[in-house]
Amino acid sequence: MINLRNISIQNKLVLIQVLTSVFVLAIFFTGFIMIDIKDYKERKVKSIQSIAKVLAANNVSTIQFQDNEAAKDILSELQNVAPDIVRAVITDTDGNTFAQFSKTKADSSWFDLGNKTFAFEGRHLYVTNPIVNAENELAGHVYIDCELSELEDMKSKKFGIAGISLVVALGCGFLIAFIIQTYVSKRLLFLVEKMKEASETNNYRLVIKDDGKDEIGILIKVYNDLMYQVNESQQRKDEFIGIASHELKTPLTSIKGYIELLNEMETRQPQQIFIQKTKESTAKLEHLIADLLDVSRINSGQLQLNIEEFKMDELIDESIDSISAGIRTDHTIIRNGTFNDLTVKGDRQRIEQVLINLLSNAVKYSPPRSDIFVNSTIKDEQLIVEIKDFGNGIPEEDKEKIFERFYRARNTSVHISGFGLGLYICSDIIKRHNGKIWVESGAKGSSFFFSLPTIKKSIPI
Repeated sequence: MINLRNISIQNKLVLIQVLTSVFVLAIFFTGFIMIDIKDYKERKVKSIQSIAKVLAANNVSTIQFQDNEAAKDILSELQNVAPDIVRAVITDTDGNTFAQFSKTKADSSWFDLGNKTFAFEGRHLYVTNPIVNAENELAGHVYIDCELSELEDMKSKKFGIAGISLVVALGCGFLIAFIIQTYVSKRLLFLVEKMKEASETNNYRLVIKDDGKDEIGILIKVYNDLMYQVNESQQRKDEFIGIASHELKTPLTSIKGYIELLNEMETRQPQQIFIQKTKESTAKLEHLIADLLDVSRINSGQLQLNIEEFKMDELIDESIDSISAGIRTDHTIIRNGTFNDLTVKGDRQRIEQVLINLLSNAVKYSPPRSDIFVNSTIKDEQLIVEIKDFGNGIPEEDKEKIFERFYRARNTSVHISGFGLGLYICSDIIKRHNGKIWVESGAKGSSFFFSLPTIKKSIPI
């Protein structure tokens, strides 16, 4: 069954106009045919009743003188006067057949009309008329059975014409509706495309020019006002992030210096434990500030890449060693496959940042005593790196949004720190290297992939 909610507004407008036209025409044709049928029946009743009256008048004497042959001769003339009369019967006052004419097998029950003077039954019209003598006394009855073959032919022709007309009307209605809906839906569809573009590119400066005064024009005006407010809010937020990041960086550097000095001066326990925990928290804060600065640079277009040639295998091994040295749980990082020392062009430090971020996430979201796999493959001159964990996985509805700024999957544990910046930064870095980044996830575990072109397709230095 078609779900109308899933049909585009463009097709809905066409469907509404076409169905409305067809429905109205169907009602018109049906009413027109019904009126024609009714008029035909009324004319036919009057015509057969007139014949019945003539027969009644002409057979008064035949009944009085019991002249059956004369009555039969009168009835036989009906095939010349009205060929569609298939039977005619004259009865006396007792209901006995006096004379009859029949093209079909006679049936004594066919003329039982009760108190009616005529009746339609199937494809036949039955008419009766009394035979009254000069003294105004009842002498008998005339019964006529008229076959309505002409009516059936008329119905067939008219319904055929109506069917053809509806098909033509359907085609014309579709053509006209298609032309009209283009005018009606064009502006609305354009608005939808702009909204999608703004959502996908985070470009909230998109303004639509429209002078319409109708509801769509009002909707476009509201959209423009909303985009202006969102853009202003976004700019203020970006300015705050940039200023706050820079302002926090200076005192954090001093804090780190004092902590290092305190670490050298203080060797007692548990003071040393407190110092190490402070160093860890400071490192987290430093990492967050670095991410905020990167986001600020990305938004302002100031994120620079230092392009050089480097071997991807060496960078992956160094990143794994760096993460493994800091793991305090019993996770094991296992590498499968190599790139055979293939060289790529790019910012080595930024690609390392991507690897460290993805590996750190795999460690954070993986259950204790689980393995993390780093798989390396080459396909279509693309170096593909896969980092696979066995955590809770990512819901299907979160996969497309997980690389957006400040977005975190809904099943993320509240005790796991993060602001949803890491994957956004990774995505931007990989895209700047003409690569791709994506995620595949099931009920158990997730696999993050990124690809980089080999030296033949890398970005120029």
